[in-house]
Amino acid sequence: MNVFTLVTENNRDDSGLDVLRRRLQLAHQEARRPTYRMIGGQTGLSASTICRIFTARKPPAWDNLRRVLEALGIPAETVDETWHELWLNAENDAHPIPVQLVEGLSVPGREHCPDCGAWIADTDTHDSLHRRLDRLERLVRRLSAEQLQTP
Repeated sequence: MNVFTLVTENNRDDSGLDVLRRRLQLAHQEARRPTYRMIGGQTGLSASTICRIFTARKPPAWDNLRRVLEALGIPAETVDETWHELWLNAENDAHPIPVQLVEGLSVPGREHCPDCGAWIADTDTHDSLHRRLDRLERLVRRLSAEQLQTP
């Protein structure tokens, strides 16, 4: 039975890695804080690898995290459902995968540029960039035309 509750602050914008790290520390506490060597004995991982998983400066390898969670007594179905989603969020924050815009794809709160295909976070900045690129393109064309006319 879990007796500890994860406390979050309202309006706190934590990364997926921050959430994973705090949940992992909570799970460690709920398991009565076994030493990293004890966990290593059950998982086959070194104490230093387990330490890196708990400090989580970057998302751990899924297989290693899964083994640690199971050693902490977390049921396999909870690991596969809840913890895998937490790990995916941390992994996606750390290593986002670019998405090719597909017709009909919409991302709430995000707009894409039909000219360059980029996701637009700031419309004014993006429009300014396109204006500067247009001016640069005209300049290159003019210089190319002048170069061709020179004997």
